[in-house]
Amino acid sequence: MVAKQQAKDTYLELFFSEAASNARSGKSVYIRPEYHERLTRIVQVIGGDRISLYSYLDNVLSHHFGEFSAEITRNFNESYKPIL
Repeated sequence: MVAKQQAKDTYLELFFSEAASNARSGKSVYIRPEYHERLTRIVQVIGGDRISLYSYLDNVLSHHFGEFSAEITRNFNESYKPIL
Protein backbone atom coordinates (compact mmCIF):
# COMPACT_ATOMS: atom_id res chain seq x y z
CA MET A 1 0.00 0.00 0.00
CA VAL A 2 2.89 2.36 0.78
CA ALA A 3 4.38 1.83 -2.68
CA LYS A 4 1.05 2.71 -4.32
CA GLN A 5 0.82 5.93 -2.32
CA GLN A 6 4.40 6.85 -3.23
CA ALA A 7 3.67 6.21 -6.92
CA LYS A 8 0.56 8.39 -6.67
CA ASP A 9 2.51 11.16 -4.93
CA THR A 10 5.27 10.96 -7.52
CA TYR A 11 2.76 11.12 -10.39
CA LEU A 12 1.07 14.17 -8.89
CA GLU A 13 4.42 15.90 -8.25
CA LEU A 14 5.70 15.20 -11.76
CA PHE A 15 2.67 16.12 -13.79
CA PHE A 16 0.37 18.41 -11.80
CA SER A 17 2.37 21.59 -11.42
CA GLU A 18 2.19 24.78 -13.46
CA ALA A 19 4.52 24.96 -16.44
CA ALA A 20 7.31 27.53 -16.41
CA SER A 21 6.02 29.02 -19.67
CA ASN A 22 2.50 29.68 -20.85
CA ALA A 23 0.43 28.53 -23.80
CA ARG A 24 0.72 31.87 -25.58
CA SER A 25 4.44 31.36 -26.04
CA GLY A 26 3.92 27.87 -27.49
CA LYS A 27 2.62 26.50 -30.77
CA SER A 28 -0.63 24.83 -31.74
CA VAL A 29 -0.67 21.09 -32.09
CA TYR A 30 -3.50 18.79 -33.04
CA ILE A 31 -4.24 15.58 -31.18
CA ARG A 32 -6.87 12.89 -31.56
CA PRO A 33 -10.26 13.99 -30.20
CA GLU A 34 -10.39 10.99 -27.86
CA TYR A 35 -6.97 11.89 -26.42
CA HIS A 36 -8.06 15.49 -25.92
CA GLU A 37 -11.15 14.33 -24.08
CA ARG A 38 -9.14 11.93 -21.93
CA LEU A 39 -6.47 14.51 -21.11
CA THR A 40 -9.08 17.13 -20.27
CA ARG A 41 -10.80 14.74 -17.86
CA ILE A 42 -7.48 13.85 -16.21
CA VAL A 43 -6.71 17.53 -15.61
CA GLN A 44 -10.25 18.22 -14.38
CA VAL A 45 -10.59 15.25 -12.04
CA ILE A 46 -7.09 14.40 -10.80
CA GLY A 47 -5.81 17.96 -11.01
CA GLY A 48 -9.01 19.42 -9.60
CA ASP A 49 -8.99 21.91 -12.48
CA ARG A 50 -6.06 23.68 -10.76
CA ILE A 51 -3.67 23.43 -13.71
CA SER A 52 -4.15 23.92 -17.42
CA LEU A 53 -4.11 21.21 -20.04
CA TYR A 54 -1.05 23.01 -21.44
CA SER A 55 0.82 22.60 -18.12
CA TYR A 56 -0.07 18.92 -17.87
CA LEU A 57 1.12 18.20 -21.42
CA ASP A 58 4.26 20.27 -20.89
CA ASN A 59 5.07 18.19 -17.80
CA VAL A 60 4.36 14.90 -19.60
CA LEU A 61 6.64 15.88 -22.50
CA SER A 62 9.36 17.15 -20.18
CA HIS A 63 9.34 13.80 -18.37
CA HIS A 64 9.37 11.90 -21.68
CA PHE A 65 12.38 13.84 -22.97
CA GLY A 66 14.18 13.38 -19.66
CA GLU A 67 13.54 9.63 -19.59
CA PHE A 68 14.41 8.96 -23.23
CA SER A 69 16.97 11.65 -24.09
CA ALA A 70 19.79 9.17 -24.67
CA GLU A 71 17.65 6.99 -26.96
CA ILE A 72 16.29 10.01 -28.83
CA THR A 73 19.80 11.42 -29.32
CA ARG A 74 21.21 8.06 -30.44
CA ASN A 75 18.39 7.47 -32.95
CA PHE A 76 18.61 11.03 -34.22
CA ASN A 77 22.37 10.79 -34.75
CA GLU A 78 22.01 7.42 -36.50
CA SER A 79 19.37 8.87 -38.85
CA TYR A 80 21.01 12.24 -39.49
CA LYS A 81 23.25 12.27 -42.53
CA PRO A 82 25.26 15.48 -43.10
CA ILE A 83 25.27 16.71 -46.70
CA LEU A 84 29.03 17.41 -46.70
